[in-house]
Amino acid sequence: MSDSLSRRSFISLAGGTAVALAGLGLVGCGGSSSSDTSSDSSASSDSSAKALSGTVNCSGATSFQPLVEAAAKKFEDENPDVTIAITGGGSGQGLSDVRDGKAQIGRSDVFAEEKLDAFDVAALNDNTVCVVGMGPIVNSNVDVDDLTTDQLKGIFTGQITDWSEVGGTAGKIQVIERKAGSGTRATFEAAVLGGESAPADFAPVAEEDSSGTVVEKIQQTEGAISYLAFSYFDDTKFKALKVDGVEAKAENVCNGSFKIWAYEHMYTKDADEVTQAFIDYMMSDEVQGSMVEGQGFIPANDMKVKKDASGTITNA
Repeated sequence: MSDSLSRRSFISLAGGTAVALAGLGLVGCGGSSSSDTSSDSSASSDSSAKALSGTVNCSGATSFQPLVEAAAKKFEDENPDVTIAITGGGSGQGLSDVRDGKAQIGRSDVFAEEKLDAFDVAALNDNTVCVVGMGPIVNSNVDVDDLTTDQLKGIFTGQITDWSEVGGTAGKIQVIERKAGSGTRATFEAAVLGGESAPADFAPVAEEDSSGTVVEKIQQTEGAISYLAFSYFDDTKFKALKVDGVEAKAENVCNGSFKIWAYEHMYTKDADEVTQAFIDYMMSDEVQGSMVEGQGFIPANDMKVKKDASGTITNA
């Protein structure tokens, strides 16, 4: 039984299930920064010392792509005969690529069983790297700082269309979505929409294929609203909103008061030596400590929750 939290169980969490999470720390949630879903992180130093060579293709979720890119650069510096090629495309793309052998690593912020059939999932290994919070963001000129979950639901289903309806200055709400297949979108919709869908006649002003393009679009569009992983938050470019009065920050994910979050996965299939060495490095104390926490993520094993076979959350 996995120690990871499935999206099905995440929906119940977002809907208000009381879950006892780990105690709040200054950064992160608890004492451990290793994951049960990957190889022993102590192996990373041995792996890095070997004369490794080869290319690792890693595609998928953009929500934690900057973290993986930073780690890959350090890994390449320590292993000059290794090249790690990192591309985006979203969680669905990453999972399809690793399934089909087009990539050695598929990044995803949803569990593989939500995108692939059971036969394909059984062939993959889930390396759960970290946890990331995700929250709503708006164009800097929007004079709203806090929205309830119900208000967000109304906006992203087209029932609320003007900022004056949620306490702001009158003006059209411009919804910017991620494209279908995005794990960030799936996470946000699970927490906010609770399984409902927008009516067929509701169309966002844009659907973007990466977190980076969402940042660009939100800056360019007056009255715009979207959502991003905390790792992309930048108050010089846009404004992050509170949800139900709770600030979107890692500490509040840890203490259970902020409900929009996901595990970040790096799926592999029959990993070769260099691929496994990079996975081990991602789970090492070096990455799980300063790099993960320094970019606003939470080491995965610090989220003290479990799921049973039906996806029900239980306390660790």
